[in-house]
Amino acid sequence: MRFVSQRVECASAVGVSRAGRLMLACVLAFALVPAVPSTARAVGVAEAQAALDEAEARMQSIASEHDALQKEVDDLQARIDKTAAQVLESQQGVVEGQTALGKTAVYQYRGGSVESLLTLVLEAEDFDAFLRSMSYLESVLQFQSDEITAQQERVAQFEAIASDLDFQKNEQEKKLAELEEKEAEAEQVVASASSQLQSAQAEEVERLAALQRAAEQLAASQESEQAPIANDANTVDREDVVDPGTPVQPDPKPVAPDSGSNSGGSDSGSSESGWRTGIASAYGGSTDPYTPNPGTTATGAVCDDWSMGVAVPMAWPNYRSYFGRTVEISYNGKTVYATVNDCGGMGGGSRSLDLQPGVWKAFGYSSCTAWGLRTVSYRFL
Repeated sequence: MRFVSQRVECASAVGVSRAGRLMLACVLAFALVPAVPSTARAVGVAEAQAALDEAEARMQSIASEHDALQKEVDDLQARIDKTAAQVLESQQGVVEGQTALGKTAVYQYRGGSVESLLTLVLEAEDFDAFLRSMSYLESVLQFQSDEITAQQERVAQFEAIASDLDFQKNEQEKKLAELEEKEAEAEQVVASASSQLQSAQAEEVERLAALQRAAEQLAASQESEQAPIANDANTVDREDVVDPGTPVQPDPKPVAPDSGSNSGGSDSGSSESGWRTGIASAYGGSTDPYTPNPGTTATGAVCDDWSMGVAVPMAWPNYRSYFGRTVEISYNGKTVYATVNDCGGMGGGSRSLDLQPGVWKAFGYSSCTAWGLRTVSYRFL
């Protein structure tokens, strides 16, 4: 039972480096073309034109397929965002219900309410008083039973929403893998056309450049705009409350990698989706003397003793593109959903996530130092 006690990679960098290699190859190819008789050059131009015609047709087909896949990915992301909001709300309901039940149990244990009620019934002075006491006792027991049933229903609803969220994310990951295949195919079309243009006239260069631009647009199609950091943010330049020399506790029950998933360690990974593993630290709230409480995060959100947010390291490429995304975190068999709303130094990027109080409390820890440094599994939704 999932119990609450609690993608945007540097695609642009990969795409640009590929594009750079292709353009360099093209420039070198034309620079090394030797002087040949006009008849031979005419044959080369004809062949190159045929190759370009074929490449342009294929590129149009790839672009159409890519656009269709991208629409599916975007539609799935919209569904994921909606479901993620639902799972966060449901998770909060479970936490509140659990807290209420806990308070009731403590009251009964310390105050002896059950014993008092039984005494009231057994010491009734007459039959009418006995009936009134029995009716009152029945009402109390029924209220407690209803509270337990309501909590069970809240947990079941949370598990159903979380299961649906996992299914949607897995479907999106399949579509993302197909998108990557289309981008690789587009690069291959450009590379093949480039090699066939080595003996062509310079007038064909512009057509090759158009192909290159189309390939670059595909490679950059999944980049996100960088979100700004709030002017009043005061938690970004924080000092780490967890000593960097603290031993890292391993995850007793790590998430088994799914097909196509990534275990990118403490960096930002090489895939736009899938489970990763990394070190998570803790900060914020009343147990952190170095962070304002309440504080204002990079996105302008509040960081206090109950905030369900996380920070990502500024050492990650395009780290601000993660702001506002929901992250699914797993530790010791428990799953917690949080929102990326902050950033920090985080040991120069040696740690993947910095958990705010509401998150590490959901995992069952009482302070930043009690959480310390722990290896977790996580993925961005």
